[in-house]
Amino acid sequence: MVGVYNDNLNDFTRKYFIKGNEHLIKDVNNFPLEYESIKNSLIEQLLVHDSITFKVYGENIPIAFLINTLGLKTVEALLEQKAINFVLWNSGVTYNVDNIPGIFPLQSFNFSSSVHIDPEESIMSGLKFLSNSYSRKIRRNITRKVIKNYKLPPKNLAEDAVRFGHEGYKDNLFTDLGLPMEKDIMDLNQQERKRLVNLATQCYDLTLLSTYQLNTYNSFDLLTLNRSEFQKLKDLNAIENVVDEIFRIEGVPTFSQLVNEGLFDVKDLPKIREGKNAEKFRAWIDSTSSHSDRYEITREYINTITNSKSILERPIGKLTRVLGVTALGGIIGSTVAGPIGALSGAVVGNTMDIGISLFDSYVLDNIFKGWTPKYYIDKQVRPLIKNQTI
Repeated sequence: MVGVYNDNLNDFTRKYFIKGNEHLIKDVNNFPLEYESIKNSLIEQLLVHDSITFKVYGENIPIAFLINTLGLKTVEALLEQKAINFVLWNSGVTYNVDNIPGIFPLQSFNFSSSVHIDPEESIMSGLKFLSNSYSRKIRRNITRKVIKNYKLPPKNLAEDAVRFGHEGYKDNLFTDLGLPMEKDIMDLNQQERKRLVNLATQCYDLTLLSTYQLNTYNSFDLLTLNRSEFQKLKDLNAIENVVDEIFRIEGVPTFSQLVNEGLFDVKDLPKIREGKNAEKFRAWIDSTSSHSDRYEITREYINTITNSKSILERPIGKLTRVLGVTALGGIIGSTVAGPIGALSGAVVGNTMDIGISLFDSYVLDNIFKGWTPKYYIDKQVRPLIKNQTI
């Protein structure tokens, strides 16, 4: 499965923690609200998606933010799961503010300072923003773990983006994007050059996302060009809509509600993410994200449960030996009678005396044959609510 690209955390941390960026802060009093919003969004994304890849511009302040917010052990576990990754921005696209005769409007550039091109220097500089004074040994250990999850933009990406901008304009590709070819590219005014660099930068970003198979919440004008290489990008809001809708069907709080209402302990994040059950759930959500209508999502969810063959197609003899004839009859009856809330409820109701773990072992032994997303909700989401209400 693809991961999620996140540039919000980099922008947030640099805005508030880098001297000289004070002009980016509209109101310092907004910091607590922005902080909570960023934190809760990240936790929710980690619960829904396989991984997050964070943009890093220079100092990796995002890793310091994650450790300060989630705790060192939690972050180390997420790094081990490849749940959090980083891409170091080492190049880009710019434009000439002034019209210089004979010079094309766009230029590419590559950073030369070590903090922008050396992952280790980027990490170590970012760790200076940790709220706790970790020992040098621990900082080195963190650096070794984080550097394994670092990526760099493809070589010559900035040059290719500039070429796309220049050739796209000459081919009149940007007419519907507010930049029709009405004059020679050398004669573009400042506002038009600014628009062109924006489109070239979008090409840079989209190529990066495509290279590393990342989805994004950001909007791109270039997606309206309907180019085939862009069609693999999924609407992440649609994915979250699917999750929210099936949680509504099951009558449980959404991930965002669990986080916002304090029903979720961030220390449990790695544990909830790991295992085949969680992986199956994320894969199912991803495969269902093409449905945007509430009715379509509901129908797909119910069909998934009712078409599950985990009971009727399994070897009856083996299941009978584990559970007994009475328990088996109760499970099959409840599964046929009511798909929503049937399987796990029947197991709890009819097999408590002979041991639920035996049934779980049977299911796991069959490598989740007949798995449904309801199994994930019942086994990993409902216990979170129960534990907080005891």
